[in-house]
Amino acid sequence: MKKIASNLLAVVIAVTALAAVLAFAACGEPTITDIQLMMGAEKEEYVVGETFDKTGIVLTAIYSDGTRKEITDYTIDKTGPLTLSDTEVTITYQDKTFKQPIKVIELGEKVVLTLANGVDRCCLHADGHISLQGGGGGGSNDPHETKWTWDGETLRIWLTNWVEGAKEDHMTEMEIEYDELNNISFQYELRGRWHMNYFISYNEWSQVLTADARYPVAANR
Repeated sequence: MKKIASNLLAVVIAVTALAAVLAFAACGEPTITDIQLMMGAEKEEYVVGETFDKTGIVLTAIYSDGTRKEITDYTIDKTGPLTLSDTEVTITYQDKTFKQPIKVIELGEKVVLTLANGVDRCCLHADGHISLQGGGGGGSNDPHETKWTWDGETLRIWLTNWVEGAKEDHMTEMEIEYDELNNISFQYELRGRWHMNYFISYNEWSQVLTADARYPVAANR
């Protein structure tokens, strides 16, 4: 009888140990129960020919034990130069997919900087042309005949004037002034008759007209 009881006790102990091992193994290897896109890419607008920038994407796996882990080995379906027909990028991990909306525009549509002074508005485009609206620009100003350049140091703006019935490009090198907060202000002449004063905050200026930036971009590609 003692031998039977001893054997039975041994079996119970073995089964209990096996159950403990299996339970530990189950707890030690949690499985993925869900995948979530926490944040999409920061950049949503692109110029034709640029490639998709993944910066900002946060993809998270949720496990059966309640823990979370960021996923970095996801894939995207747009790895080459973007075209005007591209409207979204697909982010994939295992069997989960997420859509990231994007907008692709021509170089001439990309506004690098907008200048406004309460009278008119000048939009400086990446291809070097200026869209001039209101104020001294007038409706006769062709925005594609007005251009600007930035070489990392000097801002130049051209205006097309009529001189004795002929068009003549008039270039003005901006005399840029910095205040104590590094905000920018300058004045330039519109169509030979008006002087316009512009103010640009340091925040706006530093995002686009940095020392290493060159505009127009088209001339430097």
